[in-house]
Amino acid sequence: MLVIALTGNPSSGKTSVLKLLKKKGALVFDADKNIHDYYRNKKSPVYKKVVKAFPESLSGSRICRRKLAKIVFSDHRELAKLEKIVHPVVIRDMLDWVSLGRRQAKKVLVAEIPLLFEKKLQAHFDIIILVKLKPAQYRRRLNKLYGSNKGLALKRLGLMKSLGEKIKGVDFVIDNSENINQLKKEVDSLWKKLKEK
Repeated sequence: MLVIALTGNPSSGKTSVLKLLKKKGALVFDADKNIHDYYRNKKSPVYKKVVKAFPESLSGSRICRRKLAKIVFSDHRELAKLEKIVHPVVIRDMLDWVSLGRRQAKKVLVAEIPLLFEKKLQAHFDIIILVKLKPAQYRRRLNKLYGSNKGLALKRLGLMKSLGEKIKGVDFVIDNSENINQLKKEVDSLWKKLKEK
């Protein structure tokens, strides 16, 4: 069995790669989706703790991720407070997911973990895959996604390790700078290599 981490900067295409690997038969875990599910569940301890710590993140009775991002990426102390709430839960859920994969005798498990290096989670994985974009294309994606909040996106990136540092610690790199067909070819090639392990 292979337990694989899929990482990369925000908006690099990790989720697209994860979906393609799922179609190939991998059991997948999406850390961001895991957190967002907790944010939507008003009965969850995570929801209650986030609302208590960041009441200004609410929009009606739901946690607005944009408001929350604006708060935590403007002040590293606020970010640390949020991470203290969510990261232990995500790590626990990820380890439970690995146990589930072992019980189901899945051959390939892939977890999308954006902050893999920043949170030093590499030891939990057999293989690390990084998804990257060419710098010019990455800037275009940030402009499209964040528009006038591009400064916020750059703050988020400033809190992450550089792509160059990350590449040194990975087993495979997927370049998502082309189109979806090229990405599928890259994932097909990667899948063949993974099946040989």
